[in-house]
Amino acid sequence: MAKRFEAAGLSVSTQSFGTRPGRSRNVIGVKKGSQGCLKIFMAHADSAGGDEPGANDNASGVGALVALAPLLEGRGCETWLVATGAEERVYTGSPDHLGALALARRARNRDLRWALSLDEVGRDGSFHLRSPVRAIRPKVEGELLRAARRKRVPVRWVRDEGQGNSDHREFELAALPGMKLGGRADPCRHMPCDRGSRLRALPLGRTLRLLVELQ
Repeated sequence: MAKRFEAAGLSVSTQSFGTRPGRSRNVIGVKKGSQGCLKIFMAHADSAGGDEPGANDNASGVGALVALAPLLEGRGCETWLVATGAEERVYTGSPDHLGALALARRARNRDLRWALSLDEVGRDGSFHLRSPVRAIRPKVEGELLRAARRKRVPVRWVRDEGQGNSDHREFELAALPGMKLGGRADPCRHMPCDRGSRLRALPLGRTLRLLVELQ
């Protein structure tokens, strides 16, 4: 990821942190903007371990970041593209998504407009936008939904059950605006059948169109 971000002209850094199984890290690519605000696009780079290839969960989200990197224009907010580590709590045994927790701490003193988690975007032609709030926030979920309408990408907001189950959870618990874009529940999640042959060009292309519009 660092090599891909560097090739796209982004400033790259890593953020290391500890987990019960061992050390992990976030890889952060930065595109400076013309304003003082910040937007974060993130996707977890780990899978659940064992025999799970992790194609949809979550090579699809990481691939979307790679595709977006050379298309960033720096016309508005500063943008961070982040491949997060240690998201899979079933592997780390932690109650938190540890990479996102570390990232939220780094972003907490910034004018963060939102942090968007891309999680399982490679299978469904339509998407769910999830967050644990009571209603759509005009400048958070509303911004993404308006961009989706402009680009004719089918997205429906669904309120999270409980605190949420992806990297956006840690931002919301830190009182920072977070949301997750993904497909419906994948029957191959955390299973050996989550292979690259199941990924589809249509949802991946729609994801990229939406992300470019959101920058």
